[in-house]
Amino acid sequence: MGILKVEHLTKKFGGLTAVNDFSFDMQPRTIHALIGPNGSGKTTTINMLNGVFPATSGKITFEGREITGMATYKIARLGVARTFQNIKLFNSLTVEENLMIGGQAKYAKGSIVEFLLNPKKAAQEEKVLKEVAAEVMEKLKITDIAHRTVDGLPYGKLKMVELARSMMSSPKLILLDEPAAGLNPSERVEFLESLIQLFESGVDLFLVEHNMDVVMKISHNITVINFGSKIAEGKPKEIQNNPEVIKAYLGDRYKAE
Repeated sequence: MGILKVEHLTKKFGGLTAVNDFSFDMQPRTIHALIGPNGSGKTTTINMLNGVFPATSGKITFEGREITGMATYKIARLGVARTFQNIKLFNSLTVEENLMIGGQAKYAKGSIVEFLLNPKKAAQEEKVLKEVAAEVMEKLKITDIAHRTVDGLPYGKLKMVELARSMMSSPKLILLDEPAAGLNPSERVEFLESLIQLFESGVDLFLVEHNMDVVMKISHNITVINFGSKIAEGKPKEIQNNPEVIKAYLGDRYKAE
């Protein structure tokens, strides 16, 4: 059974069909990539996977449980985390505070009223959140910026902070939308090492990515989408040598020897 299964997924915006009858089956303990040209439906797909967009039709299953149409926070509680193509952090807060917010749903169970009326419980929840944040920051080697505000951090560090925040809920699967975009070569190497380390710790990864060096280096399986429809699926070398993929997206540059 796949950890994430998509069956005949379709998304229409008025008269525009962004994703059309799209299916794939992501196996557990894999890094699965979704690639394709700009405007092919990749981000629309990832938005449906974590409940940002409702599907027009089709079915999404996570660990055997249907999550089609489920609210984003409910999907997150099941173990699906998300990073965004455009980084979404709280710029006026510190790195530690951003991470603590990412762990609220898992570690702070009470309402705001309970938080205000029960200072002892609130202090205990905050203590747990700080401990978990410290563990995550140490794992990603960003402890040195724990108390710096996010505003003004280098772009590579912002990417690491967003990844760290996604880890605060102890996810089973992380959806990554263009994780390597905007990173310089050294930042990209550091980020990839963190992704591989995260995968080896037991978290499966599903990524939308334009950087083919990244995709081919870390992915176990690749699905290719064009004009909203799947055109190919397979191992990296199979995709690199697929004539339809070469024509629609890769070009001869990435053809495997």
